[in-house]
Amino acid sequence: MQSNYSLFYTYDGDQPARFREARVFGCTVWTAAGAAMTWGEETRSAHANPALAQAAYAAQCDAALADGYALARTSVIDPAVFDFALLQSLVAEAARLAFDCVRRAHPQQHIDAFALVSDDSAMTIGPAANSREALAASEYGEEMRWNPAEWAFGEGGAYFDSAYRLLLQAHRDLPFEVDFVTFRTGVFDACIAALAQLDADGVFGTGAERDENLLLFEVSDSEPVDGAMARLNPPAVVARFEAWMASWED
Repeated sequence: MQSNYSLFYTYDGDQPARFREARVFGCTVWTAAGAAMTWGEETRSAHANPALAQAAYAAQCDAALADGYALARTSVIDPAVFDFALLQSLVAEAARLAFDCVRRAHPQQHIDAFALVSDDSAMTIGPAANSREALAASEYGEEMRWNPAEWAFGEGGAYFDSAYRLLLQAHRDLPFEVDFVTFRTGVFDACIAALAQLDADGVFGTGAERDENLLLFEVSDSEPVDGAMARLNPPAVVARFEAWMASWED
């Protein structure tokens, strides 16, 4: 059963501040609202027939606009299909904005490490960044370099709210029929592809400059994603990582 969906925001500068969602499926209208990057509060209303539900859905959308929210996305959702291409696009744009935000916030720092971090259930995506100054000041030394959980900077997380809303359809009590393994694998691959896309665009430097920058995708409290390091970094960076790993075996 396909369903109509709309997402609205108010903004703090160019970052989402508060969201509203509305979705209609069958005779049910579902809404959620709250601060960006939160679950928010949900409501459901049942209607006598699909036509009345569609009218109520339209009224929810009109109310959001009347309350000063801006429409960010509208789509038709098929619960048997997850739009990984849309996720990649949303993550790439959010990451570009977030990493620019870090650079603006810390102009005196040499930002040279960038990461996206998810969780084992593929419910969240967030940015992390580090600088050579933060690394030099850390008591963890080289170990900090490869561990985004220890990095110094995380500005721009709200840019990922639209991607987060997309992921939440798999975790809320909503129609969703995609196999979890397929979903999780596809989410992680979309994140890696988004970073690779930005890298190809030169966002993390080119040539010798790129060899000085580290790019990671990590899943918190889980095993590394096979091939992600080599897919996201030039040989010089991969070699440095492999040398560090080998040092733990000595």
